[in-house]
Amino acid sequence: MWAQKAKSKWGTQALEERFRRKFPHLRILRIDSESVADPSHAAFGCIAHLNEILTQYDLVIASPSLETGVSIDIRGHFDGVWGIFQGVQPVNSVRQMLARVRETVDRHIWITEWGMSVVGNGSTSIGGLLRSQHVATQANIALLSAADNDDYSYVDQNFQPESLQTWGKRGSVINVEMRRYRESVLAGLVEDGYTVIDAVDADDDESGAVIESVKAASEELYTAECKAIADSPTISDSELKKLLDTRAKTKTERHQQRKAELSRRYEVDVTPELVEKDDDGWYPQLRMHYYLTLGREFLTNRDAKRAKAQLEAGENSVWKPDFNKGQILPAVLLLEELNLLQLLTPDVKLRGTDEKMVEFKALAVKHRHVIKNYLNVSLSEKHTPIAIAQKLLAKIDLKLDYVGRLGKRENRECVYRFVAPDDQRNSIFGQWLNRDELFLSESVSVTNNISTTTPVIDTTPQDIPQTLTPLESPTIQGWKGLKLKMRLGLDSVGKFYQQLVSKVGEAVGVADGEPFWNGYPGQWQVWVNFGSECRSVVCDWLVAV
Repeated sequence: MWAQKAKSKWGTQALEERFRRKFPHLRILRIDSESVADPSHAAFGCIAHLNEILTQYDLVIASPSLETGVSIDIRGHFDGVWGIFQGVQPVNSVRQMLARVRETVDRHIWITEWGMSVVGNGSTSIGGLLRSQHVATQANIALLSAADNDDYSYVDQNFQPESLQTWGKRGSVINVEMRRYRESVLAGLVEDGYTVIDAVDADDDESGAVIESVKAASEELYTAECKAIADSPTISDSELKKLLDTRAKTKTERHQQRKAELSRRYEVDVTPELVEKDDDGWYPQLRMHYYLTLGREFLTNRDAKRAKAQLEAGENSVWKPDFNKGQILPAVLLLEELNLLQLLTPDVKLRGTDEKMVEFKALAVKHRHVIKNYLNVSLSEKHTPIAIAQKLLAKIDLKLDYVGRLGKRENRECVYRFVAPDDQRNSIFGQWLNRDELFLSESVSVTNNISTTTPVIDTTPQDIPQTLTPLESPTIQGWKGLKLKMRLGLDSVGKFYQQLVSKVGEAVGVADGEPFWNGYPGQWQVWVNFGSECRSVVCDWLVAV
């Protein structure tokens, strides 16, 4: 009883491959969400006839597709049930799965100590879970009302309160159990009448050999699958819709569908590397980075469109957990308030004791509850500034690279710097930008558009192209000390407080240096001193006063 994906080291596909190699004489059946829906597979449609079909096999490898709703009443055929539980399923689901075989044969299980998934913000109290959803919904609606310049007061926020209460009760129980996963599963099994006996630890050499063989089978399978998806023929929109509407699909058809989905999601050529990165959760990370930088002006429209679709489907009511999950604006505003992009200036060495890093940590720790609620990142005073930066940068799939320990022997510090990865995201962002501009049916300039009342550069107008690209970076002088006005608001940067973004307005600061081209987010930036803080600001937001 295992996971299904080819990428999973202990998944059904990897284990099937390993056992076929080791025991070629065995009759093996794999039952998972793909095999039961594949007309060419022996497990196709088997769920309704398990008691007749399973007697034809010596070894059955099943995913959580056999978690509930089936009863295996065969007697004298199987001599054991084996399970590997890595903390994805709720505790009750583990118990249900182990009970599918009704005969009282031994159960052999491995259970991770802590679970991997949580409900909502992970709170272990009903009040904590529900309160986080209420606050998030109110914040999201207020943000949309201000950013979209529309009235959302008609939204019914009290949709199915009994269901939400039940969600909170069950969710808090799951979150408690996930913190003590192994302990909770074993306690539940004892409650079900099982006698729990600790197994003798396997020899290190023997267990190591098993792990390596399973890992090798998994890597081989997954590499082949990624290549098969990338090499699949391109299909039309109508063909994709047909596949999406079809439940029974062969492996070839699943590969075609996956490639078509990836092609439309990223709008670049699908490669094996892209397939793997998408499996690792790259899309939400990349999307966050896009809306934090180049796609910022399109975020309001994106969130408003999604919200209105949910309101239309729910007749002006929203199911809070789904509504909150679909909104990105609060998370982006939070990262803006933390000024996360200041860490992405190339070749700037960062130390944990740097003043701006100390301030960065203080601000992050101050808003740690909001960060947990909107970004699902846990922070505490114990974390160093660099550790906090790495946790938050991971939300956009970036990191600070370790340079070394620099300084005098008695006072050496770990030093880091940002190095832009070569991962094709710039090309993807360009495609997304073109898509969003086309969707809005208007021409939007994404390069700097600085309005000044006095010349601030030392070149003649003829020397300066109207549109600057990353390859065109004229020497800019005369900025330091220039009084600048920065627009504050939901269309640019926002102030994120404990529950809500506060106000829209203007702030006046003084340039603290010359503008520099930050090629990674694709923006001109300048350091501006606002009296209480010094912040890097995109030049699109500046006007000389």
